[in-house]
Amino acid sequence: MLAFLRHVAAHADLLDTLRTRDKDELIAAAADFGYPFTGAEFDTKVWDLELRLAAARGEKFDQNFALWSTMWGQYYLEYVVNDLVASLDSPVGFLP
Repeated sequence: MLAFLRHVAAHADLLDTLRTRDKDELIAAAADFGYPFTGAEFDTKVWDLELRLAAARGEKFDQNFALWSTMWGQYYLEYVVNDLVASLDSPVGFLP
């Protein structure tokens, strides 16, 4: 799933196409690109990443989580790709 999100991050035109799609359409598109995963896998992984990012920032993952403000004006997929996944790949990434 992360490989697919990184693929989307590298292709702005693809993100633009997928950003308004519902989860089932997103999962189908991922499978078409060779990155199959389920809705449950997506939910579990993204939730885990958000929790880890909040912990790495020394914050609680609740309604006051500072990165929620980055979602304003974005679709959720844009937030996941542009903010959450980008944090994974930063020089100070929070995953081993």
